Amino acid sequence: MPAYLQIAEEKAGIVPVSYRRVPCAKVGGIRYTITGNKYFNMVTVTNVGGAGDVAGLSVKGNKRLKWTPLQRNWGQVWQTGEDLTGESLTFRVMTGDHRRHTSWHVLPRDWQFGVTYQAPKNF
Repeated sequence: MPAYLQIAEEKAGIVPVSYRRVPCAKVGGIRYTITGNKYFNMVTVTNVGGAGDVAGLSVKGNKRLKWTPLQRNWGQVWQTGEDLTGESLTFRVMTGDHRRHTSWHVLPRDWQFGVTYQAPKNF
């Protein structure tokens, strides 16, 4: 608070702060790290450009007809109880500004737990 009082005036114990979001420009594609086991998959999403925050994540395997939404576990870690082993996985990321990006077949059929895979493109 002392730093803000150098540039702003305190009113009723509140220091007004104005800010604006600036789009993130990231080098490289979105990174997906999958951990867990056959019955409980956790996916960590990093290096997300655009708004920079992940608001939703869905997965689709090459054998599945529908997108399966993942639930937020903690931070940028997302989870699902689906068995995804043996499938080439595609992820759809939605950011806080409601933009969507689909990383087609970013995980090959022989993907391994604990490995990070990178999509060729970003927002």
